[in-house]
Amino acid sequence: MSTPGSTTTMAIRSMDEGAILEVLSQHGLISPEQKQDVIRLNHETGMPPGQILVRKRILKEKQLYKFICKDLGMNPTKPYSTRSFTISGLTVSKFRTSGDFYGIFPMADGRIALTLSDVSGKGLEAGILAILLGNLLREGIQMQNIVPNAIMKKINLASRTFFGVDQFATFVVMLLDLYSGTVEYCAAGSPPILVYRRKEGIVEEIDQRNIPVGIYEDFQFKGNALNLDKGDMLLAYTDGAFEARGIRGEMYGVPRLKNAMLKLRNKKLTRILTGLKSDMRRYSFFRGLADDTTYLAIERHKKR
Repeated sequence: MSTPGSTTTMAIRSMDEGAILEVLSQHGLISPEQKQDVIRLNHETGMPPGQILVRKRILKEKQLYKFICKDLGMNPTKPYSTRSFTISGLTVSKFRTSGDFYGIFPMADGRIALTLSDVSGKGLEAGILAILLGNLLREGIQMQNIVPNAIMKKINLASRTFFGVDQFATFVVMLLDLYSGTVEYCAAGSPPILVYRRKEGIVEEIDQRNIPVGIYEDFQFKGNALNLDKGDMLLAYTDGAFEARGIRGEMYGVPRLKNAMLKLRNKKLTRILTGLKSDMRRYSFFRGLADDTTYLAIERHKKR
């Protein structure tokens, strides 16, 4: 990865498609010759680089997935904990590799950036968009005053530039302030965020009316904010968490997910996520997973 201030880093921050090809080349995911072939085909045909990579099957899906998880740190298996918060995620893949990715990125100003994405087409498309997002946050980790809807706008423009018009994804971007408990968020086409409120003993649905990224180049994404009090828990998830169907064909649904959260609320966060997975898997036992399923949760500790 480039050092801060280098030409490549600045290009990645601006989400330039040439910089993404350079990252893929630097990490051995494509050869220098393949990089030049993509650039040539892009110039000759006008086809976006992402479409070329996918259609020509230049990238190897398993190798790409390994790079994203190991080098970019996406889909971490261990929780991230501070004195006041625990953050944890869990992905259940329908196939060998997942189209869902989540990330936890500590920032220099006492905030944590969290992301969750579900990419149409899965496989290579999902992996490339995860690299776009991971590089934006990893290389821009020192950014001050950044807000989730600004990040979403960059992701949207990058998707349009790199893939053209036939690729879209649902995204959630959140910034957790470790001192105040405020969560700034922007959700693009994703299911409603759920928040367990310990004082009231209820689960709220937080619905953000934004379309998925990659559809309209000039769409103005809107963000919002909420506060987590002691004992509260926030859950973001992909559509596989509620689209699973039971033996009679009924969808698992968001209401069942909310009820499962309430039943599991007193367990440790990692146990809550595995409990949500188990409840959904039991319900859909005879039909199997409808899609990749990912949960990403923030818990504010009760006593601190």
